[in-house]
Amino acid sequence: MTQAFQSPGFAALAADRAVETRLVDERWQAVAWDLSTDRRRVVTDRPEGVHLSEIEPDGDAIWWFDADSAGEGRWRREPFADAADDSGGADGSGTPNRSGTANGPGTADGPGTADGEALHGVPPGRAYGLAFDRTGALAAVAVGVDGASHCYVGPPAGEARLIGSVPGYLGLADLSPDGRLLALGGRPDGDDAVVLWPTDAQAAPRAGGRTDSPADRPLRLAGDRRLRLWPIEFNPLALLEPELLLVVEEDERYTVATWRAGPGLRRCPGLSFDSQISAGWYRGPRGVLIQHEQAGRSRLLVADLGPRPGRAAPQQEAPQQEAPQQEAPQPGAPQRPVDRRPAAQAPPVREIRTPGGTIHDLSCAPDGTLHCVWSRESTPPRPLVLRPGAENAHHLDPDQDDTSRSRRWTLRPYGRIHSFVSTPAGRGPWPTLFLVHGGPATHDRDSYDPRVNALVGRGYAVVRTNYRGSTGYGARWQHEYGHRVGLAQIEDLAAVRAELVADGTALAERTGLCGFSWGGYLTLLAMGAQPELWSLGMAAQPIADYPAAYRATTPALRELDRQLFGGTPDEVPERYRAADPRSYVHRVRSPVLLVASRTDERCPPDQVARYAEDLRRRAVPHELLWVDGGHYSRRTADHRSVLAAMVRFAEHAWPAPLPRSPRGDRPEAPAEPMEGGEQP
Repeated sequence: MTQAFQSPGFAALAADRAVETRLVDERWQAVAWDLSTDRRRVVTDRPEGVHLSEIEPDGDAIWWFDADSAGEGRWRREPFADAADDSGGADGSGTPNRSGTANGPGTADGPGTADGEALHGVPPGRAYGLAFDRTGALAAVAVGVDGASHCYVGPPAGEARLIGSVPGYLGLADLSPDGRLLALGGRPDGDDAVVLWPTDAQAAPRAGGRTDSPADRPLRLAGDRRLRLWPIEFNPLALLEPELLLVVEEDERYTVATWRAGPGLRRCPGLSFDSQISAGWYRGPRGVLIQHEQAGRSRLLVADLGPRPGRAAPQQEAPQQEAPQQEAPQPGAPQRPVDRRPAAQAPPVREIRTPGGTIHDLSCAPDGTLHCVWSRESTPPRPLVLRPGAENAHHLDPDQDDTSRSRRWTLRPYGRIHSFVSTPAGRGPWPTLFLVHGGPATHDRDSYDPRVNALVGRGYAVVRTNYRGSTGYGARWQHEYGHRVGLAQIEDLAAVRAELVADGTALAERTGLCGFSWGGYLTLLAMGAQPELWSLGMAAQPIADYPAAYRATTPALRELDRQLFGGTPDEVPERYRAADPRSYVHRVRSPVLLVASRTDERCPPDQVARYAEDLRRRAVPHELLWVDGGHYSRRTADHRSVLAAMVRFAEHAWPAPLPRSPRGDRPEAPAEPMEGGEQP
């Protein structure tokens, strides 16, 4: 059986049909799964692999995004069933296989080519979202082309109609069940945090019962630095009046909320958390499933929002929900969301029992069964099926390796820095590599990372630190470091390093950094800004010249950088200079490995090449390795080759083991709670 990359996507109106993204011949491909026979058929055979796939609500066809190595492409559409193979395209073992037709998936005359275009008239670009109405009669896509976001709707395999375009990044969250309203999301604290865009001139939402904008204009819900908004999805059972589910960050809390055209935005009492959440509609008219990320672990909760306010007494709804009369805003102007809170009890909340670790992805089958991709530090990703109402006993195999794992909290005046530390068996100190996560809006978790096992197996201690800016530890930890981009993060890495050196875990003369994407950026910044601390740096697909990377990257990442720095390189040049690895390249003195791709649009190659030239002129030991696959290759062999190059480079930089210090046994890490959100 091939390995699952994502949880299945289920056809809402065909309970026995789903689509998966699975590893097939070391490439991720779209796979049709017939649940009635438990047979699978590989739908795609793309050399670059496939990362995005969806299924139409009626289960008739599968959509997949045909992207090049730079991430640009088109949506393709293929029938769920292969007419040439009555068996469903799977062998007797249930393992996915090829359809066996003369023109297989992706071949010159077969499905997967231009003849299988999902919506005609949509230009090639970056995938910014896909959604269907309740029946699948109408599809909506958002694509990024030439620095702008474009939204289209149309019948599957039919002609697309352009709904609108905006500069920069705007992602499609969902299409209402009746197909008349799009929900899009931009910068969570910006004027376009949530955009509700009608698909025809008669469907424009009215805020507070008034015509706040013309019928052909979108309604915008604005965020700001104290209020961030994320649109999630429309209630699939709210057929007459669209109801949008959102997550709101406010007052250092993350809260489930809903929006309807009349009452507007409503926070849900009792569904407020101190660290990041995601949510989705789940079972029943207003059931909600919440995934809460807290200190590197996931938990699942179910809540019932109950009937909509006023539904029990419709005749009272208008006076209860009527908004105070205000001056009408200008057409199309962003609105500050108004919360008209009902006097309601907090909804009952039930936790779904899961094993400790991380839920990487989950989806809900039509019968309410949850299909998750789960892992923990010692267990590779695997499917986890949770059935509603069942106890869901989880039988986990004991750890089979000799790795010692601990969780550390490093006390600082502004909070405690959380790290996952993995070491070889026996006594320290060890040569130590910090595996620096990217983002920065993500975090390292209690989850399996094959790079950790590979490096520990070669004798290194591996540290994964959730520095300031990481998610999973509350809003203050993520946002409040004063636009000191990069500098605050490498201060946290230095603080953890000092503690590990002091307690005998890390060899002071052999501590290094290894990072990918934004983690590669932090690696290069630290190598120049803290040259006395780090004797090795390995950076893959990094930002090496921040102003240059800003000007050449994608619109979505430029928007992120404006948020991080509080402006552009022209508006706040001093902040970009302070955060730029090239500002400190003259201080780098230890070996540096650079890995880059000539088709990387996120961290463009030219700025990496210039940094390598800076190192060459200063006679700093370094290597520049060019790879295929863009910013993130969809071929597992590419990832293995990069890791092998890093191991080789580290062993060359640190050639022979140093004599072990006579320290005795390494002190145990202080006992810390296994759970906990933002630490004081």
